[in-house]
Amino acid sequence: MRRLRRHDLVWLRAGAVVDLTACSAAAAADVEAWRKAGRPLVSARSDGLSADRLRLGLTLPGTGERRRVSLTAARTDVERSTPPPPLDTLVDTLPAAHRPSLHAFAERCTALGIAPRVYGSLLWQSLSGEPCLRADSDLDLLFDLEGPAPLPSLLELLRDADGALRLDGEIRCGAHAVAWRELAAAFDGSGPRRVLAKSDDGIALIDVAALWPARSRAA
Repeated sequence: MRRLRRHDLVWLRAGAVVDLTACSAAAAADVEAWRKAGRPLVSARSDGLSADRLRLGLTLPGTGERRRVSLTAARTDVERSTPPPPLDTLVDTLPAAHRPSLHAFAERCTALGIAPRVYGSLLWQSLSGEPCLRADSDLDLLFDLEGPAPLPSLLELLRDADGALRLDGEIRCGAHAVAWRELAAAFDGSGPRRVLAKSDDGIALIDVAALWPARSRAA
């Protein structure tokens, strides 16, 4: 089975028992209905859990106050998993005014050898078929880099494309992912060199110079 990463889509086997003790009865019923519809949950950080358990998340559809549900399951109950969907497969589900610039952005990323993937509200909208994007919603994107070489060009692309639809998200290198705005500030000197780095099982403050060697060791 492929290694699970944060933001991955996860389908549990039919009949898998999940721990919903932290949820309300209404939220537990919503999770059950979501799973019965054959829809995936999303892998989250599993800090504090035993090695045989994983934490999963679900943001229930709607454009009002976000209703986020967290639950845990046995890793052996994972039937399959996939990375989040590529941006270019979902651009045309966005309001028409944003499509040309985001198609161009996705093409420029492809030219750099990078395939941005979608999480957050647009993901939940695509999975549920119900409106989830609000007028003030950000577009959450995940970028996996094989090495540091494309980073300056990617950060420049993100700055240029960050317009009417605010681009948010993370750049992931090996074990750690950092918010792209925080990473950009660290590199241009407008922010601290130590950044908040999220792994699949925890959070740590790491100097940006240590992110890429960590990728090399993980390869």
